[in-house]
Amino acid sequence: MSVQPVLPIAVLLLIITACATVTIYAAGRSHTDKKEKTFTILRLVLIYLLAFIVGLRPVLKDDKYQFSAKNLDVLFVIDTTISMWALDYNGSSPRIDGVIKDAKYIADELIGSNFALVTFDDQAHVISPYTQDIEYIRSLIDTLSPPDSSNAMGSDMSLPYKDMEALLLSSSKKENRKTIVVFISDGEITNGNENTSYKALKDYVDAGMVLGYGTKNGGEMRETHYGYIMDPTTGQKARSIIDEKNLKSIADDLGVSYNNMNGDKAALEGSIQYIKETAKTVQDEMTGIERYKDIYYIFAAMLAAMMLVEACMVIRRGRL
Repeated sequence: MSVQPVLPIAVLLLIITACATVTIYAAGRSHTDKKEKTFTILRLVLIYLLAFIVGLRPVLKDDKYQFSAKNLDVLFVIDTTISMWALDYNGSSPRIDGVIKDAKYIADELIGSNFALVTFDDQAHVISPYTQDIEYIRSLIDTLSPPDSSNAMGSDMSLPYKDMEALLLSSSKKENRKTIVVFISDGEITNGNENTSYKALKDYVDAGMVLGYGTKNGGEMRETHYGYIMDPTTGQKARSIIDEKNLKSIADDLGVSYNNMNGDKAALEGSIQYIKETAKTVQDEMTGIERYKDIYYIFAAMLAAMMLVEACMVIRRGRL
């Protein structure tokens, strides 16, 4: 333990000694009995001693400790094809309602990180490069909108690959950074292409999750302007069905977990907790550098308690 006095120690001693001498002399001149005078003087001595200790500002010295900092780049990749507006989330709500709620929850839980947002429908779009402005990211997520159904060309899981690669490479060049990928989709491929492999990106991903939306029974989809999208082969309302095989394949390629978001959210919360636990990285353990922790408040609390006792004693004697 060492001290970092608020005033030079000699000045503190002079002030405390002067105040103590005056008050103790006054107490000794009072008309109370000897026992009461002794008790009063002892209390006053303790009060001034505590005041002196507080003025010394005692601190604990620690010359070995760890530096740590939050160092996450979080990349949201969100499917905004028409099927993400299918009406089978939490009963009959649009899937995108769940996407917006869960993406904002993830952002809030990882606040302080850098966030980037990529969406894909008929093509991929880098909506935002990495930024720490969480309100900006939240507003972008809030305003996700479907493509015009009259121009839709089908879903393709390969579309965000190039933009993901560019952003992941950018993150990998930063020192002491961890990259988190949150890939959100229903997994449907409707343009006849095969599911693409994301294995080449695995080395740039430290953690993350693939979130699947939709049900096996599927959901109907509204037209952009009116009615529902119709299946030309049956003449009935088209239904979008989640393809978990594609989603699990992407999760395996990236080395992250897969969560179906139509059930219990415990898996998502567990994934977030894992990411938060790894969000702080020890940069160095340094010795020879002094760090101090104040402990004067302990003595200040004792002083406050003694002052309260003294005030009660004065009131009891009727001196106020």
